[in-house]
Amino acid sequence: MNYSKLYSHLENSDIENYLLIAHERPDGDTIGAVLATGEFLRQIGKKVIAICSQEVPEPFRFLAGWQKIKSDFLLADFQTIILIDNGDLKRTGYLDRIRLAKSRRVPIINIDHHPKNDIWKLVSINIINEKASSTCEIVFDIIKKFAGKINAEIATDLLCGIYTDTGGFQHSNATPIALDVAAELLSAGANLKKISDNVSNFHSIARLMLWGIVLDRVQKSKNFNLIYSVVTRADLEKIAATDADLAGVVNIMSSVPDELASLLIYETADGKIKGSLRTESNRIDVSAVAALFAGGGHKKAAGFVVDGRIEKVGNGWKVV
Repeated sequence: MNYSKLYSHLENSDIENYLLIAHERPDGDTIGAVLATGEFLRQIGKKVIAICSQEVPEPFRFLAGWQKIKSDFLLADFQTIILIDNGDLKRTGYLDRIRLAKSRRVPIINIDHHPKNDIWKLVSINIINEKASSTCEIVFDIIKKFAGKINAEIATDLLCGIYTDTGGFQHSNATPIALDVAAELLSAGANLKKISDNVSNFHSIARLMLWGIVLDRVQKSKNFNLIYSVVTRADLEKIAATDADLAGVVNIMSSVPDELASLLIYETADGKIKGSLRTESNRIDVSAVAALFAGGGHKKAAGFVVDGRIEKVGNGWKVV
């Protein structure tokens, strides 16, 4: 992680205007990291705008300042772009404008815990730690190294990201370092009760109905130790559910004993099909599976997007 380059950049008083970009279909890690990074940059006298191509999901709207996250921007207004937890360039939601920024020599900083991807060569500074539990863990490290103040608001933002990406400290990425960071954040005033109430215990009727559809359709692959389920756009529209309501259900599917992985396939609003892969096994790398469909992610949590639609065929389903 190139902290010396980052330090030099942040120390440049001529660079004031920063654009922070969260990934599309935002989760608690990208939202928490963007909000915490924004507050830290304001502490050191920078002007900051946070951007996400899609709205902040309801479970994360308890985080202070979430309303300040905008959906559009003028590239000419900013002197630095920071990509936070994006994983790959397409996932930013602003691929063309980021490439334009690169052509205009706008400095781009990448803060992430995803494996090597197409962002790495594009940016000026990479702050990467693939072993970190979350991007929020990396942002915590940045703030500490730069002697920033971690108040209760920032602590809650960061703990939300760590909590989300470790599945409430249940996944194997809940490392001793992650738990030490979480303990320090709690000491700084992070509100774990509010995080768990909103992230783990936030279930609307539409979400419960949608999970019921997913779980009712769970099937086991005949050729692999894989369980899978599907959701169509019509399913979501019928019960007035959103894509965000699917968050977490694939993790429940992956809890079936003796199954190597779980796969949830669903239709998106823009006519695509998204696949979400999860595993608790050390024997399989689901990011390698996602890569077969131009996707990516982590060894135990990955995803991909392809063109097509889902059709019911007899007692099963197929992608066409």
